[in-house]
Parts: sequence; C-alpha cells; structure tokens
Amino acid sequence: MQAEIISNGDELTSGKILDTNSQWLSVKLTDIGVTTLYHTTVGDDLDAMIDVLRAAVERTDLIIWTGGLGPTADDLTRQAIAEGVGVPLEKNDESMRLIQEMFQRRGHEMPKANEIQAFQPRGAVPIRNPHGTAPGIDFTVQRKKPFKNGRLDFFRIMAYPGVPAEMKEMWQDSGQKSIQEMLDQLIGQKRVLRFRTIHSFGLGESQIEAMLPDIINRKHDPKVGITANQATITLRIASEAETEKECFKKIEPTATLIYQTLGDLIFGEGDDRLQEVVCRKLNTSGKTLAVIEAGTRGLLAEAIAGSKEPSDCFAGGIVLPPKQPIEPEEMIRRGRRLFNVDYLLLVGAYPAGQPDRNQTEKTFVAIVDARKTGLQESVFVLQNYPYIGHPDIIDDLYVKRAMDLLRKTIKEPASPQ
Repeated sequence: MQAEIISNGDELTSGKILDTNSQWLSVKLTDIGVTTLYHTTVGDDLDAMIDVLRAAVERTDLIIWTGGLGPTADDLTRQAIAEGVGVPLEKNDESMRLIQEMFQRRGHEMPKANEIQAFQPRGAVPIRNPHGTAPGIDFTVQRKKPFKNGRLDFFRIMAYPGVPAEMKEMWQDSGQKSIQEMLDQLIGQKRVLRFRTIHSFGLGESQIEAMLPDIINRKHDPKVGITANQATITLRIASEAETEKECFKKIEPTATLIYQTLGDLIFGEGDDRLQEVVCRKLNTSGKTLAVIEAGTRGLLAEAIAGSKEPSDCFAGGIVLPPKQPIEPEEMIRRGRRLFNVDYLLLVGAYPAGQPDRNQTEKTFVAIVDARKTGLQESVFVLQNYPYIGHPDIIDDLYVKRAMDLLRKTIKEPASPQ
C-alpha cells in the first residue's frame, strides 16, 4: 500500500513552523509496511486543498492529513475533503456530545464556533480525540474509475488535528491498528513486519555501502536500508512474515553478515546512541569519567550527561576556550585537580577559522587513565583528527569521535566461566 501525507496550514507554508508530523507519521507507516511516496504541504486555501486532495487520490491508496480541524474560519480540512470527494458535510451527534463534554470537564461553556468540529463528510467515521475538541475523520471512498496501478478499487482518507500531541495519541489509540487490520484483510492473512537497526560510526555512507554491496539493494530479502545522520550510519533490516519469530529468523543471517563485515565500526542497535553505549560500558566496568573539552565547548559533556543510561559514572566536565591552544598535559593537570575519576576524556582546541577541505591543522582527542601520574603511562590513546568537515556537523563529529574512542578503549570485565 502506498500513502501520501498532507499537512496544511499557513504557518507551515510560510516556514514559521516546521512540519514534524509528516516525519513522525512516515516512520509509523513504514513500521506497518506502508510506503510513503509523497509529503505535501498546503496553505489554508480551500481551492488549493481540494486540488492537493484530488492529486493524492489519483496516485496513492492512503491519505493521512494533519491540520485544519479546528473551529476557526481558516480550518478548512473538513470542507476540502467533502468537496474534493463530492459529498456534503453532516453533523455527527456523538461527536457533538463528546465536544460538549470536553468543555464541561474544563468548566467552560462550548462556544458556538466549535459546533463545526462535529461535522463530518457524509459516510465518514469520526476518530475519537481523547484530549482535544477536534475529532478526526476516517473516510473510505469507492473509486469512480479504476485506479491506474490496478490494485485497489477504493482509497482511504484519515485526517487528524495538527497538534502533534493529539495526533500522536489518536494514531496510537486507533489509527495504526485500523490500517494494520485493513492490510491483513487485503492480503488475506495476518502479516507481521519487524525491523532491526544497526548503528555504526567511523566511515561514511558510501564507504559502508561499498563494503556491503550484495545486501543493500531492493531485491534483497530481507530489505536493508542505509541512512546517515550526523556521521552515524544506520543499517535498517526489514522483514515480513506470518509471525514475529519468522521475521527475526529471516533477519539474523543478514545481521550476522553486517557484524562480520563492519566489526568494530558497529557501536549499537535500536535506540542506542554512542553516549548510551559509553555509559553502559562504564557502569558495567565500574569506572568513572570526566571530560575536559575546548573545541566542542561543553557539547561532549552535555551528550554524556544526557544519556538514557544511569549517569552515576559521569563526574562532570571542564570547558576551556574553544580556539585557545592548550596542550594535553595542561588539560590532564586541570582534570586531576578537580575530579577523582578513572578516565579523563579530552578534546583539544579547534584551529582558527572555518573547517576547510584543505585544512592541515588538527584537533586532538585523548583518553587518559586518571589514576596514573606519568603522562606517557597514563595516556591510553591520543588521536589527531584533521579539522575537516561541514561547519554544521563539525561539533557533532568531534563529540562522536571522542565517545567512539572511549567506547573502544574501555575494557569490560570478563564474564564468569
């Protein structure tokens, strides 16, 4: 099944507000096996909204619409759907009752303007909104002419409020389940779709893909997608079968091949970020950490402190001027004076000026055994990195370089035999 997500509102088309609903919904649709082909954003203009709807009907099976279900004059989604499909709007008594009760619980009388929120296109089913006054719209419509891809003789429109909290709750409460049931009926059997995501750091997307040429293609089963986000490369394995057990059985050989090929480049799976992996290894080994950073201006300490893992292992950090040259020895002395920890993680000062492809200057990252006094004996690793990269990601790159070096340095205790 193929979907289009429509978001509407002048605040979106003017750029004043970022459309995060479409991104979130695309992930949720992918999780149940629906391919999102289009993201469309349209302003609060009735004619434009009708045009967008009719275009979506001609090219997709499922339309998820967010926004425009409020009580004001510029909330036109109900009307656009009704006119686009060619049916009138009708008051839904149950929706009216729920809206009135919502105002009563809040201790207010319902304004007359809110009555419009109880209206639905004829034939549509309201989607319950537990914490808002705008019911959603669930509308399945038979096509008047054959769909050009020859698959479905109907299309489905599901409209939700633009408020992210309300939209997400309504989707999780009923929307996802409803679409999953429809997919099961279309296929004639229950389907299960499961994913496994593997994260790596240290090489670029094209380099990782070149190492795995046989699995990152659309014909591979299970399918493997590759994405890059702030220098983290993620491989997402998707498998479809009749049971969860079968899905993961299909995934396992591909995951094993990825691990065998990428080795130590892989740092985690699922929701893991480097900071979670580092804190987990510190906690498991019973070790503690402090950070002394210049170029990254406190961002490294912020990342580690923001780990979802228990952060008792992290003692804090020192932030030094980002472009004032400082030797590792001085950073170590400052760290030892202030912190009683096992490891010191250092990031040196950045070179003056902006990152440049021809930059020859480097910034060091070092990991120090804070329990030892001699410089040579205490430094586990000191790595100099060329100051190269896009200015928008250079900080994130150094933060991750530092955490990744620490990940590879920490020695966890051996498992008991």
